[in-house]
Amino acid sequence: MYCVKCGCELADSEEKCPICGIRAYHPDVERTLSDPLYPDNPKTVRQSVSRFGAMFIVTSIFILGVLVSLICNISLSGEITWSGIVTGALILGYVLVILPIWFRSPNPVIFVPCDFAACTLYLLYIDIFTDGDWFLTFAFPTVGGSMIIVTAVLALCRYVRKGYLYIFGGAAILTGAQCVLMEFLINHTFEIYDKLVWSFYPFIVCLIIGLLLIIIAICPALRTTLEKKFFV
Repeated sequence: MYCVKCGCELADSEEKCPICGIRAYHPDVERTLSDPLYPDNPKTVRQSVSRFGAMFIVTSIFILGVLVSLICNISLSGEITWSGIVTGALILGYVLVILPIWFRSPNPVIFVPCDFAACTLYLLYIDIFTDGDWFLTFAFPTVGGSMIIVTAVLALCRYVRKGYLYIFGGAAILTGAQCVLMEFLINHTFEIYDKLVWSFYPFIVCLIIGLLLIIIAICPALRTTLEKKFFV
């Protein structure tokens, strides 16, 4: 007797295929008490991976990358030059991606400001390393403004849990204003233009989107109509 699904040869006494599990049935074959042709196929037991062990391995890989870059830089140049940039990038990537995984329920309201702080420190190091003069006049206010907007949105969405249209509408307007601020800081720091050129376009788009979201939030009838129209 053979399995109708996979074609595996079956003993007359077997009621299902040991390979694919399909029920064996043949009306012309009399079932006997003979031994099955194949041993039982036990179910595979999934082994859980240790969270601490996995994070320890990932952390070790990052530390190894830092050590290798520092050793190569010192052995070739006799001092730390480019390896500082590599080390900072590895630490920044670890803080952004790996550090929240250490916690079972990471709070974004806490970790997002930490991420922005890590980015700020990395930009500060690059500014010092390159003898630049753009951190306080461009990088710090740009990153700080973005951090305030993102953190405020996350905090309101997490703890208020209502008025999302107001929240995202205000965030859209502030994002447009942030674009204007960025162009002003770029012109002031790097002296590219003496007036605002491109930032008004994203500001107008963000302003329109923000106002639309706020208007929809203010008008319940309009919000209900849109929910029925777009199956929201």
